[in-house]
Amino acid sequence: MPSSLYSPPLKSLTPELLIQLKERSEKFLFEIISTNWKSQFCQTADEFSIFRHAVEMLHDDEQGFLRNFRKSVPLTLYDTYEPFVARFFNEPCQESEVIDLFAPGFPVFLAVSSGTSGSAPKYFAKYRGITYRAPGMQSQSVYTYRLTCKILNVFRGDQDIVRRITVSGVSGGLLRLQNGWNVEQDEDRMSSKVLTETAPYAVAMVLPTPSFLLLHALYALADRTVDTLKVMYCTTLLDMFMYMDRDWFTLIDAIDTGTIPELENIEHVRDQLQRHLHANPVRAAELRAIGPPSNTAGWAKYVWPNLKIALSAGSGPFSSAVPKVKHLLGLDVTLQSPRFASSECFIGVTYHTGDINRFRIILEDGFVEYLDVASEEVADKLCAAWEAEPGRHYELVLTTCHGFWRYRSGDIVELLGFAPDDGSPVMRFVRRRNVEIRLDTASVTEAQLVQSICSTTQDTIGQVTEFTCFKDIRKLPYTIGFFVELTQEPGMLSTTSRHLAKQRVADALSSMNDHIRWDYDRGAMGIPTIRVVKPGTFMEYRKWRFEAAAIGTCQVKVPVVMSDPIAQDWMTNRVELEI
Repeated sequence: MPSSLYSPPLKSLTPELLIQLKERSEKFLFEIISTNWKSQFCQTADEFSIFRHAVEMLHDDEQGFLRNFRKSVPLTLYDTYEPFVARFFNEPCQESEVIDLFAPGFPVFLAVSSGTSGSAPKYFAKYRGITYRAPGMQSQSVYTYRLTCKILNVFRGDQDIVRRITVSGVSGGLLRLQNGWNVEQDEDRMSSKVLTETAPYAVAMVLPTPSFLLLHALYALADRTVDTLKVMYCTTLLDMFMYMDRDWFTLIDAIDTGTIPELENIEHVRDQLQRHLHANPVRAAELRAIGPPSNTAGWAKYVWPNLKIALSAGSGPFSSAVPKVKHLLGLDVTLQSPRFASSECFIGVTYHTGDINRFRIILEDGFVEYLDVASEEVADKLCAAWEAEPGRHYELVLTTCHGFWRYRSGDIVELLGFAPDDGSPVMRFVRRRNVEIRLDTASVTEAQLVQSICSTTQDTIGQVTEFTCFKDIRKLPYTIGFFVELTQEPGMLSTTSRHLAKQRVADALSSMNDHIRWDYDRGAMGIPTIRVVKPGTFMEYRKWRFEAAAIGTCQVKVPVVMSDPIAQDWMTNRVELEI
């Protein structure tokens, strides 16, 4: 690994690095646009009429393509692509409608988004894999990934199937591509196990989140030689530790006897799972002596003496879990965010192992431009990497190898500087635009939160005068929690109306956001919690914040989402009733 990876980023580019970065970036952008401009999307979308007419006679004129790209290609959102993506879901899906749709040929798979702010899932056609691999080779890892998918058949005419395209999460789709795991051979692989992973292939086919994580926990605990934890998000890693804690004795008994426990919806793979679990009384006794995770500092190192690293995203919405995860891992285990990526595009890799929110942007899957959050939201305000200023906040705008053009990612980052070896931008994630609370696969907007509590409680618990909400992680599965102040006394509420209020909020969120509905239906999200605070609490909150911050009362606002744990504790101390 280059030594510059551990050097502080430069605050400005040297003339030599600026030339290198510009030449490298423009060459990569030209490769993308010269390949994809003849796609069905680019040739027919109204937004691209000026661009396509400007470049149709340019052939291999790199500077001409780049000049017209900057001048004529507008900012785009998913709505621009959605009517074209919908063609994949026509019945029957015709070859002529989807070949060369966003890029040459057929996509190798469709990636379904993990959920941002929309009420419906987003799908992204993936035409190629990525060549980047995380550095280092581990001997035995806990690797949590899902390979569940569905198949879309592409027809030529009425009968001939010319292509089968899988629809899955982006990580599962990329794993299939990288390892040559065809869906048609899933049954044959179901009983197999990758030698460097603790869990058999069959676990990747388990859908309910509790069962999925408990099975990974079971095989992980059974293997003393684990040296690496590879869990996509820190919040998920913490979930797995909490499930271990909750079902500790069940898991240890299963290791002792070599019997897969009774878990939800695993009967279709139970036999394959059982083949890879063998009675191990010695290991069970060792684990009993150690005890469950609970609050034991460095617990993971006692369970897995060889554990060196946990690869798990810990920036942005996943950062809330980092302190607890680090506590359980201990000082001798490194926690590292391996990459910065989204369903749309692979964007960057870890810049410094000591910082889980510092990434080097690489030219691998897409070209990145920068939209200053303080500027007007138009294409004319975009700047290239060599024009961006360290210390400023930008929204990343992506032109991808998969046929998206100047696509607004919604990711807000701070540019920290430039890598000393090649000038690549180095950044940290700051926030998502307009996204407030993230659960398992769902992100819930401020508007959805406001509507869910204000439109459903009038005839159950009464008028809500003020509220704030938070991610409630007091017990599994996690959910959305509300602190509310009511116009009526909480003691007047009947038991029936109390339960109905929570269910109404759950139903409202599910109706507005498909990802919430999916999480709720498969047990990855609990029913929302509602806690009634004393009358006058929100007024006192503003007073408290005013005294603490010494700013005018009119500037103190109660946030829709209360992420500050101190403020949450302050509210908790004023709760009169939990619904």
